[in-house]
Amino acid sequence: MLSGFVLLLLGIVPLAGPLLVPSAAVAAPAPTPTPSATGPAVSPGVPRYYVVGQPQNGVREYLYQIAAQTLGDGNRFRELFDLNRDRRQPDGGQLADPLSALQPGWILQLPPDATGPGVSIGPLPAQSPAEPDRSADDSAESSGGGATPYLIGAAGLLVMALVIALVLRLLRGGRRSRNTAAPVDGAGRATPVERDPVVPAGTAVEPAARPAHPAPAASAPAASASDAPTSGAAEPAPSNPEESGPVTPGRPTLDTSGRVVVDLRPLAGDLPDRLNVRLLGMNSETSGTPYAWLGDEPLPAATMPVVLGRQDEWRFFVDLGAAPGIFTVTGTPTAARREALAFAEQLSKAGVVVTVVGDALGADLPSGYRRLEAYPVDDHDIALLGAPGVLFSGGLRGAELAAARGLAARTRHQVVPVLVGEVLRGRWSMLVTEQ
Repeated sequence: MLSGFVLLLLGIVPLAGPLLVPSAAVAAPAPTPTPSATGPAVSPGVPRYYVVGQPQNGVREYLYQIAAQTLGDGNRFRELFDLNRDRRQPDGGQLADPLSALQPGWILQLPPDATGPGVSIGPLPAQSPAEPDRSADDSAESSGGGATPYLIGAAGLLVMALVIALVLRLLRGGRRSRNTAAPVDGAGRATPVERDPVVPAGTAVEPAARPAHPAPAASAPAASASDAPTSGAAEPAPSNPEESGPVTPGRPTLDTSGRVVVDLRPLAGDLPDRLNVRLLGMNSETSGTPYAWLGDEPLPAATMPVVLGRQDEWRFFVDLGAAPGIFTVTGTPTAARREALAFAEQLSKAGVVVTVVGDALGADLPSGYRRLEAYPVDDHDIALLGAPGVLFSGGLRGAELAAARGLAARTRHQVVPVLVGEVLRGRWSMLVTEQ
């Protein structure tokens, strides 16, 4: 019987061989033409585009960043949004929010004056899979090609695999039956053998009898003397800033890994805005409570205390002095300005100096606020800012943006810059969405 299966196998292989070769009538797909990298000088009317790259250090690209890189002005990101809004991208997605992070591989059309690294010139690549060439399919079908040879070949391979598996099982079973001696009882008579399933060589077989309870897992190595708690020793400080006091049932929890993301509602219950607060890291000189969920208890001691919003009956407190750099209030100008004014008022009541560049918080400022016509860049102007203080401004670029990025460090975090409006989100930020 075994020799018959081997002969069957040898007979099938030559027969299935020709079926595995697809018909020559199936034409290979033609390569997609790509724009030539060389040629005559490009006229201003030739399209320009940008391909979104992979994230750098885990940070994806934004329209603001691409506008600054290709147009020399990050505030022109609205032009990029208008050019590419709702256009189908290679992955099927669409650009629907000018402030959201972009997906790698997306293709963005650029204005005619775009220059610099990353700018490609020529027709935009296809943004969706090309339609199949029906003429090629028709010619293949008329010549007897198409997918049929592939299906027949696959069926032949499946039959071959089943036959090989059956032959190997029979060979293994034959060797097992020849090498296994039947057990005998006390009188020397052979006893029936219960056939065990085939087990690959080297595999341990569990005994039939098992203990009623599984054996306990191996215990961890014994702690050293320095790890063992001693009587009267102080407990280590909690890693979560809000756990410095008793934990109240129902209080929301905060991530202790240094990345906090919470969704809030404005303190004023009649405002329809939705607030998404993101806090990544903090300044290394922070000594108090950088952020916490609060009920009815008073605010913790802080350099720049502010409650950004609420979640049910809980308030989300932040010490703005713990920000590692720029704090951004991102959203449409009206919504972002409304929320920035709300916590600027809290800071002013806490004794923090509020300074506003231009009309970042509106044309009419509350009493006690200071207004500057231009962003302070040199050391002399920065030294005139009150401390502790917060400096509100709109979107920045060039030397002013560089000054804002270094302001907290230059003042030892006694003055924190806050950017308001349609700006790129910072490490500490609030995204305001109008409902």
